[in-house]
Amino acid sequence: MFARSLLLAATVATVAACGSQTSLGGGDGGLYGTVRISPSTPVCLSGTTCSKPARNFKLVFSTGGRTVTATTDAKGRYRVNLGGGRYAVRTGTASTLPKRGLQPGKVTVPRGRFAKRDFVYDSGIR
Repeated sequence: MFARSLLLAATVATVAACGSQTSLGGGDGGLYGTVRISPSTPVCLSGTTCSKPARNFKLVFSTGGRTVTATTDAKGRYRVNLGGGRYAVRTGTASTLPKRGLQPGKVTVPRGRFAKRDFVYDSGIR
């Protein structure tokens, strides 16, 4: 019983550390990575970064009329189970900032394994 409780706690901690995830397709692979907002301020100073992690940011993956949403954690990280194939990706996060877009807008997921894919959301602040 103790081992089962320990395993459950470890699983919950792992999922929480990688943002929320949902499955679409085979489930034996998918994508993981980060989402960053850039620029994150109207003026970028020399020697400082102009981007920041996109916290609680929703990514919507779609293919063949089906969609799945992944939400980033506090560090902008996500992980999503997807079957192999080509997916359109858009944001599912409402924002008051001008929207320029999410890049890339299309991704290819390998079959049977996870691949790293980072995204950048252009806030439109200039």
